[in-house]
Amino acid sequence: MGWTSQDNLIDDLTNNGQGDVAFCQKTLTAVQIAGTWCILGPHGNTPPASTYAGASLTYVPTDDTWSEGVIWTGGDKDPETKHFLSAGASVVAAAGAPWYIMAIDLVGYVPLTGADVSTTGTKTVTMTAIGAGAGTGDRYANGEGLRLFVAADTAMGANAPTCIVNYLDTGGGAGATTTFTSTASLPLGAVLNSGAAANKHNPFLPLAAGDTGVSDIVNLVWAGTAHASGTVIIGLCKPLWVIPVPATGLYTKVDFVNSLPSMRQIKDGANIQYLMFQTGATTSAGIIMVDFDYAWG
Repeated sequence: MGWTSQDNLIDDLTNNGQGDVAFCQKTLTAVQIAGTWCILGPHGNTPPASTYAGASLTYVPTDDTWSEGVIWTGGDKDPETKHFLSAGASVVAAAGAPWYIMAIDLVGYVPLTGADVSTTGTKTVTMTAIGAGAGTGDRYANGEGLRLFVAADTAMGANAPTCIVNYLDTGGGAGATTTFTSTASLPLGAVLNSGAAANKHNPFLPLAAGDTGVSDIVNLVWAGTAHASGTVIIGLCKPLWVIPVPATGLYTKVDFVNSLPSMRQIKDGANIQYLMFQTGATTSAGIIMVDFDYAWG
């Protein structure tokens, strides 16, 4: 539904109590690499660190009931809709500025552990394709607008294999992401496909020409020399918004009501998580704080 005027929005906020604020504070447990993105979920504080549990190579859908670190946004509001009104972010670290904080809806992930990381070859994923149903697992019908990334769930060992992730597009047709080259010894949370070197993509894997989303993750292929150790996830997400943080300790606030594009929707069941880009190497124990105001109507 949403609102047709600011008077309508203000009435819902002030008279009907249809709004709230969400807050997240994360503390980095390892130095993050200059020029790369990382996912903040596996780092500790509020919400607690995510472990991305699940059987290797089996897709795990997530929503706002996920047990591993949900940022609560008020639950389902259908037939009304929820929207971001504003957001702010701050990073306190000895190095790494400037930063960018990106909010995503983590629709699901595929964990890869053990030999599925430390051996080369095709690793076939078990996943039921996202459809056009009414459930929160299909909150982006047929995967429209969804993007892929590969992130370290634990610190990665030596070697830098070539990686390809094969997927199905929104119509169920086959597509393949552009090949990327991983990096040896990446820290917890690092996005393997990101960076400044050749064959890197920041922060999402490119889609094949004409594709507008991802409905199914088919497999991941490691080529060359596999990582010596470590665990990873293939993340499936919807990008929502980005905030720049120019310097340590500086709080940046963005208005989504009076600026365009504005008031991005928070789907019922959305699992809001954050990615962070660091220009320099962000120091361990750096503190990231993110908040946003939202309302429904």
